[in-house]
Amino acid sequence: MNMDKAQKQIIDINMEENRRSEIRKIFDRTPMYNLSALEIDGRKIRVSKNHWVIDFASCNYLGLDLDPEMDDDVSSNIKKWGVHPSWCRLVASPEIYDELERKLAELIGTETTLILPTVTLISIGVIPALMGKSGVMFLDKSAHETMYEAGKIARDSGAELESYKQDDFATLEDLLIKHKNNPRKLIIVDGVYSMTGDYADLPKLVELAKKYDAMVYVDDAHGFGVVGEKPDERNPQGYKGNGVVKYYGMSYDNIIYVGGCSKAYSSLAAFIGCTNEMKKFLEAFATPYDLSGPCPTASLATMLKGLEINEKRGDEYREKLWKLTERAIDGIRKLGFTVINKTGFPIVSVVIGDTDKLIDTANILYEKGILVTVAPFPMVKRGEECHRITLTSANTEQEVDQLIGAFAEIKKYLEK
Repeated sequence: MNMDKAQKQIIDINMEENRRSEIRKIFDRTPMYNLSALEIDGRKIRVSKNHWVIDFASCNYLGLDLDPEMDDDVSSNIKKWGVHPSWCRLVASPEIYDELERKLAELIGTETTLILPTVTLISIGVIPALMGKSGVMFLDKSAHETMYEAGKIARDSGAELESYKQDDFATLEDLLIKHKNNPRKLIIVDGVYSMTGDYADLPKLVELAKKYDAMVYVDDAHGFGVVGEKPDERNPQGYKGNGVVKYYGMSYDNIIYVGGCSKAYSSLAAFIGCTNEMKKFLEAFATPYDLSGPCPTASLATMLKGLEINEKRGDEYREKLWKLTERAIDGIRKLGFTVINKTGFPIVSVVIGDTDKLIDTANILYEKGILVTVAPFPMVKRGEECHRITLTSANTEQEVDQLIGAFAEIKKYLEK
């Protein structure tokens, strides 16, 4: 099929002016993008007739995607509600939503929750709703790009978008002072940062929010299910997996909490933890509530089952995940690599620092049977190009050792 002139112009111009063209150019240089998974065996994936890779790119942190109990109630719920009741949530929702929203609220400790399909949809619907025509946003520059996109949508409606570097609280406070008379102020951060595994300093952020009568919007897409309350020596990431707010032992005063279910819980859903009054506001003002399709029935069913499994053995999964992550970090650091991880969260970025070398080393990993997320500029800053490893409790020590062995081969290549 020949491409028409209009399509070609759009693509060519964007390739010239948009930095994401760097990603498109890499497609033809490594097999590590756009793989088709032909078969799985635990965390191993067959990607061609005779080639298998070990998956260190998935964010199924608790390994629930492979837990044999996860699909127990899927068929019965589909028989009850159909595959995909396609009401928008404003019109109607299957009763399973009420049960799941109640259980999520009990887990994280909010009055209520509101479920929508994805964290991205929540951001692009909730942030503009909160900001209206004249609010002001304070965006952490290291926060997920989808929140920047949401901020631009809000800005188009008249809101103002400011930004500051991660943990630069002096600049943030200056900006809050600058806008102190604006009654709608929203500080926007990741709960756990998606490339480093750093935790947002919520105590400091909320202290500033209370001082200047602002809210903190916390995108805990990665943290929910992994990070939780009462961290100790046995499990430094805490227990129950009830999110970064509970990790710090905080209340939800001045916080809008967003949790994702597609990572630790392997289910297509996300939610806002909030007060009952805020929920009613968002049901009226957040566009995904009335302009988006809902979550598939199977995803709601697996999320419910996931919460049940979390109660029974979630902490066991998290303890194993911590130990596997430590093993990977220690092994790769001993090879002499710069590893970005100071929390022990199962996001481990290994810096290569050059796009050409990044591609060459990605190909070595592929040949050695390892799948990671290859992160060139503009996914990260120039000079910080890296391989992002994500571990899950379904990985094994032997697989982690194979990962370390593959990086040993990379070290030999880089030292030539």
